[in-house]
Amino acid sequence: MDLYLQSAIFLLIYMVVHYQITDPTLRKRFAITCLATGLTLTFLLPYVAVILRMSFLPVFIFLLGLLLFITRNKFRRQRNHPPHPLLRAPTMNLAPNFPEDPVMRQLLQLLHEEIGLPKHKTLRLETSLNFDLGCDRAEAKQFMEALEQDFAVDLGDYDAYRYFQPPVFDVFLKRRAKGRGDKVPLTIGMLYLAIKTHSWDTQTLENLS
Repeated sequence: MDLYLQSAIFLLIYMVVHYQITDPTLRKRFAITCLATGLTLTFLLPYVAVILRMSFLPVFIFLLGLLLFITRNKFRRQRNHPPHPLLRAPTMNLAPNFPEDPVMRQLLQLLHEEIGLPKHKTLRLETSLNFDLGCDRAEAKQFMEALEQDFAVDLGDYDAYRYFQPPVFDVFLKRRAKGRGDKVPLTIGMLYLAIKTHSWDTQTLENLS
């Protein structure tokens, strides 16, 4: 297969993947898979491209992964919501000694946009997303992905099933969650510490919170 035809196929595949995979996390994982596959075909399995008569296949797969990785946040939802009252008046409904630095304000804004903050309830570092704010697993998944992207937090050993029940109708997820026992509060203080350290260490965060 000549170079021009291979290039045309590559561009077509890239355009389809580019507009179909819009979730940042999925896009990143797909990109890493393509990068690893391209390197594998180049150095470990070069005969695959020869058999398929597509000599540039490893290069194209690698480039596909690279382009997707570079544009992994391209379709991320832009946040243009008006600031929550807590952010316009930081002392409103905040407990004494509640941090009011830029990091906490950004965290509160993210919580407001993804989960929703109560207007008449005092927020504390001990306020939990799952028990006090009524956050469910679906909301938590979207929030944690946003936390990872916006604050460059390595989620490490974060385990959603430790804090949230899986959907009742999803048997597979319920099986994965089996054995977690009673749920543990996931607090604003834990999120704040995770952002400060850019990492999620469950034991450290739960002990300090």
